[in-house]
Amino acid sequence: MVRKYAIPELDAIFPDLDVFARSRQLIIVESKDIVKECRESITAAHSANAAIPGNQEDALKEAQEKAEKAGEILKKLQKRMKSDYGRFWSQDLSEFFLNAEQEVVEAFSTLAVIKQEEIPPRDIPFRIQDPDSYLKTKTTVKVSDLAYIFGLLDCVGELKRVIMDSLNRDDSDFAKNVFIDMQELFKKLEPLTQFSNSFHYLKPKIDAARYAVNDAKKSLK
Repeated sequence: MVRKYAIPELDAIFPDLDVFARSRQLIIVESKDIVKECRESITAAHSANAAIPGNQEDALKEAQEKAEKAGEILKKLQKRMKSDYGRFWSQDLSEFFLNAEQEVVEAFSTLAVIKQEEIPPRDIPFRIQDPDSYLKTKTTVKVSDLAYIFGLLDCVGELKRVIMDSLNRDDSDFAKNVFIDMQELFKKLEPLTQFSNSFHYLKPKIDAARYAVNDAKKSLK
């Protein structure tokens, strides 16, 4: 026999689960566009780095625009989740944002190193199109701690390719500068190995980044 007091509880749970399910589905769909823009940004950034100096501007511009588009989609999605889901959206839905957020970190960070700029913080600054004008205004999009770590570890892997492409165009000085950035970044990330048992995929990502650093080091000898 189901006691009457259980029924109101179920009536309250169903709407909550419905909001959760619809939010999850929207994040999955929007994340595909975010990942696409990020990967196209990274591809353009590598194309710029592989090009002869003087012929890099268009590819760098494309890489920046693609990264900013990804940041814009992510920011709008986060804002919608805050509105539709409520104040606990970042806690309850963080695992569904993880892939998109780490790709955004990877794209902006890879581009920053190629442009010899500072790697962005967790609250990533970028420019967004002002709907009331043709100008772009400054804004930021914040990612989770884990997404930031994963994105930076993936960036370390991308920097190996940057170094190889730089060597192929006979720019060993730039390759060495990128390696210094790569090595310093990994030095900051490697101690996180101690948390490997707490987070899936952390150890494999750290191992992959370590391999990339060692491989890049050999290529510079």
